[in-house]
Amino acid sequence: MVGRVWVGLGLVMLAAVGLSAGWRIDESGGDAGVVAALALLALAAGCLLAASAGGEVAVRVTGGALFVAGLGVVITHHEVWWWLPSSWVTPVSLVALVISLVGVGVLLLAYGFRLAGLSGALGLLALASFALTLPLYIGSDEKSVFRVLATAFGAVALAAGTRAAANGRMRVERRAITAVAGVLGAAVTVYAGFDSYPVYAPGSYHAAVIGATILGAMASLALGVAVSRPNVVDGPPRKDLSTSRTVVSETVVQPTAPMPKQTYEPPSHLAPEPPLQAPAEPAPPHPPAGPVTTPAVPTVVAIKPSLTTAGSPAPAAEPASRTPDRLQTASLAVGLVIGLMTIGKELIAAFLALVD
Repeated sequence: MVGRVWVGLGLVMLAAVGLSAGWRIDESGGDAGVVAALALLALAAGCLLAASAGGEVAVRVTGGALFVAGLGVVITHHEVWWWLPSSWVTPVSLVALVISLVGVGVLLLAYGFRLAGLSGALGLLALASFALTLPLYIGSDEKSVFRVLATAFGAVALAAGTRAAANGRMRVERRAITAVAGVLGAAVTVYAGFDSYPVYAPGSYHAAVIGATILGAMASLALGVAVSRPNVVDGPPRKDLSTSRTVVSETVVQPTAPMPKQTYEPPSHLAPEPPLQAPAEPAPPHPPAGPVTTPAVPTVVAIKPSLTTAGSPAPAAEPASRTPDRLQTASLAVGLVIGLMTIGKELIAAFLALVD
């Protein structure tokens, strides 16, 4: 663990040195765009490597931060890149896009794919996209793109969280709840894309708004309506009391059949000698020894109870499994809350537009 932290910090320091050297090279008249791009890649790799020593939460948070940072650079570069060298624009933009895709992949898929984790991750992305619309230097075109992204992420987070939370309900109730959440999220996403479409913006902004609208609406409908396979749904782990009882193996002890009687006959050399009394009288024959019988002894079978718990881990492994359970529950709560906030914001905007 310590080794990964130090290696990650070393990559971060190397990236800082590379950026500084590239800046000096560009000031002296050279072209250091490739050096800057490689330094940014080393920076992202070092952050992820150092965060991997902190567990799942640190890795997911780092992936989300890389996604937001890369996306911010790609979308807002023509507004805030006045202070960067001109030779850095193309290579750094491409690297920022790669870092953004890697970050969102780490955020969503690190440590397994679960609907509860998906809901929380998308909720955080929705909150980050909404926060990027607040800086004053952001233009109206960028705000339009970030608004659609925030709404799409929030809609999918709401649909995934609702489907995961409805895991323990009956099939009819689960179908109704998830369908309402999916259709509502898709409708609100389409409205946000239509209302914030930047007419006079460049083509890349049009593509970003249209793509986010279509993908968000389709994902919301897919998660909300496609409930034919309930085994895909997962939520906070719940104990099934019907299968978590302790099963003790019962062994029925049946007495074995009685052993056959064994007759003991002493050998001839151990037979007692006749008393020496009157030689004329023959010694009476010694009565044969009675048969020695051995009573039937039932076989005792030791009963060893099996403390196997069906459907639940062993008691020793229970404390280790509580942390992922709490993480999934917290992630589900974050996704539902932020999803409802983004959907509610767009519903209020639509209502105000109808009133005006």
